[in-house]
Amino acid sequence: MEAVVCIKPVPEADSRLRVAASGVTYDPEGVRYTLNSTYDEAALEEALRLKEAGAFEKVRVVSVGPPRAEEGLRYALAMGGDEGLLVETRPDDLLDPGFTAAVLAEAVRSLPHDLVLVGRRAGDDEAGVVGSALGEHLGIPSFAFVTGLTVSGGGSPLKVRRFTEAGEELLSVPPPVVISLLKGAQDPRTPTLPNILKARRKPLLREPWTEVLSRHPGAPVRAPAMRFELPPPRTGAHLVDYQSPAEAAEKLVKLLREEAKVL
Repeated sequence: MEAVVCIKPVPEADSRLRVAASGVTYDPEGVRYTLNSTYDEAALEEALRLKEAGAFEKVRVVSVGPPRAEEGLRYALAMGGDEGLLVETRPDDLLDPGFTAAVLAEAVRSLPHDLVLVGRRAGDDEAGVVGSALGEHLGIPSFAFVTGLTVSGGGSPLKVRRFTEAGEELLSVPPPVVISLLKGAQDPRTPTLPNILKARRKPLLREPWTEVLSRHPGAPVRAPAMRFELPPPRTGAHLVDYQSPAEAAEKLVKLLREEAKVL
């Protein structure tokens, strides 16, 4: 059995974004990207844990993004992934989550995929729809809000633990299957220097997204981006100078009463 983990490179949390000249996305110039750490690292860690337990022979990592997405893939390979596949886009290619799922499906379809793992959602658009859409395009079951997996290997059913509104479910699911993983008990490993150096020599294939999508049996709907705006700057901040906590409290109450008029 073999596993595929889909990851997404996202801007680092402290990145200062600017609106691009097109007005429909942000300017990538000077923006540093990282692996979608909240969920994608957990999904990869789960796949690597299962491989180490003997459930999988190989873990491949797939990403859709511009050439700079290679950084995230190399990091995933340094964590322990065996091979990488980058479906390359251009900086002006704006792929919405549903359309990205169609592209990912064709990339995954070309690989052995008894288990396809994705993070619950990305740290930039927070859409959380790629996993379910990916399963639909591949024609295989998909399960979201999963917190843990048990895989025996040999094509036997996977034991899936997931949260629902009614409580926790325990399911027995035959492969292949798509799993959208929440961050549960996984503690993603930090790549060591030797593994970082080894990752540079691991196979990493590249293929244009238009070529990958040409294999799709239909024409998936693409939702065009209309506008990208940054939130308005915050105003009205008031710094309070004080010598003691009592003085700070007194000045704060006065501001709340006289200026904010909430007391």
